[in-house]
Amino acid sequence: MKQTLQTSIWSRPDIRLVLPARALSYAGDSIAMIALMLRVSDGHGPAAVTALLLAFAVPTVAMIPFAGRIVDGFDSRTVLVWSGLLQVVAGVGLAFVHDLVNTLALVCVLQIGQAVAGPAWGALIPRIVGEELVGRATGTSQALIGVAMLAGSAAGGVLVGWVGSRGALLVDAGTFLALVVVAQLVRTRRRPEPGAARERGGVSAGLRAVFGDDILRILVPALWLFVVAGEAVNVVEVFLITGELGLGPGLYGVAGAATGAGAIFGAWYSGRLNGDHARAVGVVVGMAAIGGSAVLMGLAGNLVTLLIGATTIGVGSGMLNAAANALVVTRSAEAVRGRVIAALNGTVRSFSILAMLLGGLAGALLGPRGTFVTCGAACVAAAVVLGALVTRSKDESKDSELEALSH
Repeated sequence: MKQTLQTSIWSRPDIRLVLPARALSYAGDSIAMIALMLRVSDGHGPAAVTALLLAFAVPTVAMIPFAGRIVDGFDSRTVLVWSGLLQVVAGVGLAFVHDLVNTLALVCVLQIGQAVAGPAWGALIPRIVGEELVGRATGTSQALIGVAMLAGSAAGGVLVGWVGSRGALLVDAGTFLALVVVAQLVRTRRRPEPGAARERGGVSAGLRAVFGDDILRILVPALWLFVVAGEAVNVVEVFLITGELGLGPGLYGVAGAATGAGAIFGAWYSGRLNGDHARAVGVVVGMAAIGGSAVLMGLAGNLVTLLIGATTIGVGSGMLNAAANALVVTRSAEAVRGRVIAALNGTVRSFSILAMLLGGLAGALLGPRGTFVTCGAACVAAAVVLGALVTRSKDESKDSELEALSH
């Protein structure tokens, strides 16, 4: 029992503050997304909804050159407190404006804070738990976030109906304030090493670190391409479920809940993977599961088949995200970790935007079923290629070790 406690992430007092607080914040984000989608869609067309989604995505991309340098260049407590306060201000502002222009502007401010806070927390957690427990901490964090987002999505509509969008958005602002308090309470700090040579560049330093690593130089570009195919189906999912299958909004929500539940399990399981090779395999398996399940959903003729596909997509997504994040963190030098995470987040967001555009085009040309089947097959092909490259990289690494020993 003593040994179990010593190797548990929960034996670290700071992590007992950070992980629940971050999960609570994601629950608030889900509530806010429901409130904002309802506000923007009421009296505005699909273009306004697209503009809202872009307002959530574009600032993360725009902040790529700056976010990582801020995270690596200043004390983590300072970064987390000020980025959190910026989000509090934006969240309160969103509660008291109603027009589209100000809503979009404040969402952009909110996401600027998130573009800095996300990498800051991501780089601080390894300091809290130690490098050997990063994988478990990442998997546990993703699972808790999954639970929180499910709860937030379920509560969002209820809150809007009960206290209106203003009350719901103030709840989200309150979760950011809780994160600010936690940032002040956490004892572990991440500071630039005094006198250490600082690597120049923001996104360039992050990408140099990625392409300088044997596994990440294969994994990250594969993720970029995978996002384009894997996220394109999000645009047509509602049309597949409510149109092609003839299911109502309630069952569309059930399918979303099934995906969320699967993601919780996938993230939890990923936290049990030990070693870089096991995590790389986890990424490959996650990609293959998402692709195969997308094909299954595209061919589905009933609710049961649809739910099997949606749940398995969630499992693959949770496993892929947690394993990839753990690999990126553990295989990056501590001094540039913030820039690596920021570069990864920003570039992935860029390809997500491209996926939205291509998903709409594919939906128009191929229809919902054709889009799911085609994109799913592309994801499976990407998983096969990545698996072969990961295996080859491992074999080359073994050959190098044997050659070194022979000398």
